Amino acid sequence: MQITAQQVADFTRDGFVIVERVLDSPRIQRLHAAMDRVYAGVYNVDRRPPRLRKQVQPFGDASSVHWILNARVLDDELWGLATDPGLGEIAARLLGTRSVSIVEDQLLDKPTGGRPVNFHQDYPYWPFSRATQMCTAWLALVDMTVEHGPLQLARGSHRWGQGGRPNELIRGSTEELLTAVEAVRPVGAELELVSAVIPAGSAVFFHCLTFHGSPGNQAPGCRRAISLHWAGAECRMNLAGTASHDYPYFFAQLAEEGPIVNKYMPMVYPATPSELI
Repeated sequence: MQITAQQVADFTRDGFVIVERVLDSPRIQRLHAAMDRVYAGVYNVDRRPPRLRKQVQPFGDASSVHWILNARVLDDELWGLATDPGLGEIAARLLGTRSVSIVEDQLLDKPTGGRPVNFHQDYPYWPFSRATQMCTAWLALVDMTVEHGPLQLARGSHRWGQGGRPNELIRGSTEELLTAVEAVRPVGAELELVSAVIPAGSAVFFHCLTFHGSPGNQAPGCRRAISLHWAGAECRMNLAGTASHDYPYFFAQLAEEGPIVNKYMPMVYPATPSELI
């Protein structure tokens, strides 16, 4: 997987870039099967501590996106995606860092009629990191149309500073869709929203301070995607920020001000010992 100098420049300017066809058709089908397994409570490789191996319930309900965090520890196909060094290399190049570790993944299954996801930044949900050298890839597993309510991004909003979390995230509404954006948008700054109408297997890579969300799904089929989240080499642990995390065991053996790398959040690029990060 290769990206161009122009794509890096676009990411720096806009806070996001689209990279087409990072997944081929056979892999997309395997990922669909993996998502089906996890949603059904079938885990082919469970990497969680034995005492915590219970069935995972998705966030959300019939009216919203069905959202599962960190499913990579439940399924080998998802682990392979999350630790893919090719995707990690793209993230590292866009961030201008020598290495990245995977810190989170999300399964995102928005049914027909599913409500909007209110605009937000990812970084406010990651208080365990003391730096914003982090990015996300939103991977489309179906051909996105406007009717699907695909990912939308506010161009250049990564330069507006850190805002707060919206009052509601996945049970969003048209009225509250942009509330978090407007709270920090500088006076005179243009709000330009870009919709990721992209083919299956393509990705949107975006900075952790880029505001993003999605309208409701009005298409006849499910809007299915997976997101991956990486931390760059300069990110360091803030242990106080792990207190409210849903998966506290993820931070086992990590040290205050140390790198965010362990067996649950491994370095994925380069494929070398963790001391490099």
